Amino acid sequence: MIIPMNQYIRSLTLTLSIFIPLTFLNVSESSELSEAKITLNDLYLLNEISSIDVSHSAKQIAYSVSSVDEKKDSYRNDIWLLDIHKNKEKILIKGRPWVGKTKFSPDDSLLGYLAPGRGQYSEYQQIWTINTNYRTKRQLTKLKANINDFEWSPDGTQMILVADSLSVDKKAKSSVQTQKPIVIDRYYFKEDGKEFLGDERQHLHLLDIKSRTTRQLTKGTSNEILPSWSPDSKKIAYVTKTGEMDRTNNYDVYVLEIDSTNNPIQLTTNLGADSSSSRPQWSPDGKKIAYLHGGDPALLWYALQELAVIDLDTKINSILTKELDRNVSSPQWSDDGQSIYFVIEDNMKSQLAKYSITNQKIKKITPSNYYISGWAKSYVVRNGKIGLILSNTNSPDEVYFYDENSLSQQSNHNSELLSSRKILKTETISFKAADGEELFGMMIKPDNFDPSKQYPLIIRMHGGPVSQYGLYFNYDWQLFAANDYVVMGINPRGSSGRGLNFQKMIFADWGNVDANDISQLADYAISLGYIDKNRLGLGGWSYGSMLTNYVIAKDQRFKAATSGAGISNILSGFGDDQYIRDYITEIGTPWDNTETWLKVSYPFLNANDIVTPTLFLVGEKDYNVPLIGSEQMYQALKHLNIPTELIVYPGENHSFSTPSYNKDVLERYLAWYDQYLN
Repeated sequence: MIIPMNQYIRSLTLTLSIFIPLTFLNVSESSELSEAKITLNDLYLLNEISSIDVSHSAKQIAYSVSSVDEKKDSYRNDIWLLDIHKNKEKILIKGRPWVGKTKFSPDDSLLGYLAPGRGQYSEYQQIWTINTNYRTKRQLTKLKANINDFEWSPDGTQMILVADSLSVDKKAKSSVQTQKPIVIDRYYFKEDGKEFLGDERQHLHLLDIKSRTTRQLTKGTSNEILPSWSPDSKKIAYVTKTGEMDRTNNYDVYVLEIDSTNNPIQLTTNLGADSSSSRPQWSPDGKKIAYLHGGDPALLWYALQELAVIDLDTKINSILTKELDRNVSSPQWSDDGQSIYFVIEDNMKSQLAKYSITNQKIKKITPSNYYISGWAKSYVVRNGKIGLILSNTNSPDEVYFYDENSLSQQSNHNSELLSSRKILKTETISFKAADGEELFGMMIKPDNFDPSKQYPLIIRMHGGPVSQYGLYFNYDWQLFAANDYVVMGINPRGSSGRGLNFQKMIFADWGNVDANDISQLADYAISLGYIDKNRLGLGGWSYGSMLTNYVIAKDQRFKAATSGAGISNILSGFGDDQYIRDYITEIGTPWDNTETWLKVSYPFLNANDIVTPTLFLVGEKDYNVPLIGSEQMYQALKHLNIPTELIVYPGENHSFSTPSYNKDVLERYLAWYDQYLN
C-alpha cells in the first residue's frame, strides 16, 4: 500500500550461514579502522546502484549509479561498464539527470538505455544506444511520449517498447496563458508522481533498429507492461489487466504474435495480480513461460506471490512454490532450461534462489546476510553466471558476480564513505509478544557502548505495511546511533517475510496488533537494563508514520515522535489519495462499514489522548499519502497544545527527488529527538 521514503537507506544483520565459498574485493575492512562517526553530510557520499545487466558473453556488467550533484541540488546518473575478468571499469555515460534501464544487445556490441531525447524530444524519455567500444551514442526513437521500458529481440533487429500514449506537445502547452480546467471522469484519477490522470495509457510499440521506425502494437483503455520476447523473436509475452482497468487489480499474462493479425492470447485466468511486478519469462525452448501467480485478490498486497509456469502446448499452469509460504519475485530461466532463478523474501532476508525442474527442489544461492536489492530485484543470469546488486549491514549496494559457487564483489562506489567512517555493528534481536508470537528485528548501539549506562531509545518502523526490515545498510540508523541513541526496529505483524498468515494479521485492522507489537518492543528494550524508560522515541515514514500515530495515541510513554507522510483520519483519505479501489476491497465503503472506518481512524479521533511531542513531515504533492493527513494531525495536536511542527517540502511527492530535502528530513529528525530525549 504505502512505500518507505528511501528504500535504499536500509538496515539489519544476520550471521553467514551458507555453503558457498566467498571471495571479496576490499568491502569495508578499512571502515573498522576509522574512528570518525557518520554525519549528516555523509548522506551525499551514498551512491545508489540500479539497472544491472550482464553481457551475453558474461564478460561485462553494465549498471547505473545515482549520486548527488550538490551544486545543482539534484541527483545525477552515470552508466558504468565493468570488465569482469580484467577487473576494470569505465564510465560510458556521465552526469545525465536521468538515465537507466541498461540492456546489452544480443551481440554485446551496443548498450541500450533510457534517457531524455534531444531537441523537441527533451521532455520525453527515449531509447538510446551506445557502442561499448567506441562510445558512439545514438537516439533511436523520436516519440512525443515517455518510453518506460524496452527489450531487445533475441535476433537483435528489433525492440519492444512500453510507451505512454502519444501526448500533446508540452512546449506548445506551456505557451497557453490560462490552463484549461481539469476534467475528471475516471474512477482511478490520481497517482503519486503523475498527479491527475487523464486518458493516457502505456502501450506496446515495435522499434526497427535499422530504420529507427516504430509501430504501435496495442491500443485501448488498458496498460500493457513488462514485455518479454520469445526465443525466436516472433512473439511477445506481456502483462495487462483483465476487466475494467480502474476497478480491478486482475493482471494476467498474454502472448501476442508480432506479424499476425490474430488477437492476443490470454494465458492466465487467475483472478489475482499475475506478474504485475515481474516480467514473464520464456523458457529457452520457447515452450513454457515462468511468471508470478498472484494470490487472493480480496487480500490485496497481503496476498503472496508464487512462482508458476505455464506450458504453452497444454495450457497447464503449475505453481512451483505453493508450499514455500513466502513472497517470491523476478523469475529467470537458466540457459539450459533446467532451473528457474528467483528472489525469495524470508524473515529479514532477501536471497537469490534456484528451483530445479528435475527434482522440484529449491536451493538458495546467495548468503543469508547479503540482501538482494529491494527496489530493482536486480540480478541477471548468463550461462550460469550471475550479476547481482547486493548490500549488507556494513555496506550499501554494490555489484557482485556469482560464478561456479563463488560470489565476488565487483564495485566499490561507496568506498569513500566506508573508508572514512566507522560503521557501527548491527545486532539481531528477537522476543516473544504477550500472545507467544516471536518477533524479529535488529538494533544498533552507540559507539563505545557501556551497558551500565542509560541510553535514549529510537524505535523506527518500516513502510508498507507489507514490507520488512532486512539485512541491508541503513544510513538513518547509523546516523542516529552515531549521535548516541540506541536504535531498534522489528517486523511487526503485517510485515512480509513470515508467510501469509503473518502478513494478513492486520487486514482491515490497522494499528491494533502491530501497534501492540511496537509497545512490546519498548517493553523488551527497557528490560535489557540500559534503556532509559523516560527517553523513548519512535518514528517512521508512510505506513511507518501511520503506525507511529497509532502507537502514540495508545501509549503515552513516548517522549518524541517523527511522523513522515502519514495519515490518521483514514475516512478523509477516501477519494483524496490513490487507494480508492484498495480501501473499498479491504474495509468496504464508509456508508456500509462506518464502524470499521472509524476504528482505523483511531489516532485522529482520539488525538486528545496523545501527549507525545510530534514532528510531521510530508511532500507538497504527495498523492500516495496526501498532505491532508499530516495537516489534520498537526492541527489536532496544535489545538491541544502538544508540541508539534509541520514541515511541507515544496513540489515533492511521496519519495523526495531533491538531495537537500532528504538531508533536511534527517536533520530535523535529529533535532527533534535531541530536543525531547536529551
